[in-house]
Amino acid sequence: MQSYASAQLASPGTYFQTAAFCCLVAVVLIRAGRVWRRPARGLLAPDEPVRVESAPVPAPASVPAPASAPVPRDRTAGRVYLCFGWFLVLGTVVNLVNGVRSAWG
Repeated sequence: MQSYASAQLASPGTYFQTAAFCCLVAVVLIRAGRVWRRPARGLLAPDEPVRVESAPVPAPASVPAPASAPVPRDRTAGRVYLCFGWFLVLGTVVNLVNGVRSAWG
């Protein structure tokens, strides 16, 4: 019987850098997807008030919007961003596993 050695495709550092980048992009996409699925919210700070010279001023995004259904196109875009974000979470896990295997062996 022949034994085959596994081929190392990249260094452990490359796997860990790729995992960190995938994780960062995944967090941004999941955050954007969750915000865009809800109506009348800002992307960066949906519920935080704006401060002007230490006096809180409510942000336009935190003002209650009239009761209306969210735009279907925005909800669809939010779902697409969520799917891509969770796909990149899977990529993060795969790269972490490959980095650990590459460092050990």
